[in-house]
Amino acid sequence: MGEAVLMYGVGAVKAGTSWLYSYLEGHPECAMPPFKELRYFYVLESGYYDGQIKMTRNLVQELKQSLETGKAKDVQATKLRLNKTRHWLKVLQLRAEAPEAYAEYMMDVAGDAKLTADITPEYSMMPVSRLKQMANLVAQTRFVYILRDPVDRLWSNIRMNAKRKSDSPELIRGHALVEVDEVLNGKPNEAFDRSDYAQGLDALEQAVPAARRKVLFYETLFSDDTIRDLCGFLGLRNHPAPLKKRIHEGVSIRLDTARRNGLQKLLAPQYHAVEKRFQSLPAAWQDNMARV
Repeated sequence: MGEAVLMYGVGAVKAGTSWLYSYLEGHPECAMPPFKELRYFYVLESGYYDGQIKMTRNLVQELKQSLETGKAKDVQATKLRLNKTRHWLKVLQLRAEAPEAYAEYMMDVAGDAKLTADITPEYSMMPVSRLKQMANLVAQTRFVYILRDPVDRLWSNIRMNAKRKSDSPELIRGHALVEVDEVLNGKPNEAFDRSDYAQGLDALEQAVPAARRKVLFYETLFSDDTIRDLCGFLGLRNHPAPLKKRIHEGVSIRLDTARRNGLQKLLAPQYHAVEKRFQSLPAAWQDNMARV
């Protein structure tokens, strides 16, 4: 068997990337890293080593403790995950531009599998030069970008942020609506920055040959046809997907019409950028586009 395919999941946040990781983790021809978002190239761009090292060390301790206390449900799988996490910690602790160490790690994780993947939504914000480096790091790379209706994605991202601040449904709603108002008033906002499909698609198209990149839509992701198409693109045999399974499902909060209309107008350039590239869009996109 030749060298495995390295797939990058490059976005977007709250667009099914956790579900995709879970699906590939359960695919018999894939071997995945110990967690979804390695964030390696984001770390190289930002210098944010400390946070990633701390998170990885914490995971090492959690896995060790689960083995020592007998709480691990699957001892062999936990040991394997612990070894992968320790190896990844060593890569991060280099604290330097060392993409060859990343590539070696990913191919080690892959082993005899056909594919491994690093699904990090922040990669959609990488510059062209970084994406080109990623594309040429190993013999076979693929890029998958999942898009979700811009308003729905942003609102889901904001609700996720609010849920991190409180367990109270009323307070979560309050935090979420305050953040929407801040976005509408032009306050800098990371969730809004992640809505820039136009920039992400432009960079991907400049850096990665068409045959090695695929754009999917969240609204049609959970279907047999989409999964069959995705598996073909990745060089995998078709494998049944848990289409009704949802991961990190957001808290349900109604967005009032005035705020929704404001976000639709603000995100109009993103609707148009995607429409320009694709002959047909999911119904949710078309409904929202009709209002801007």
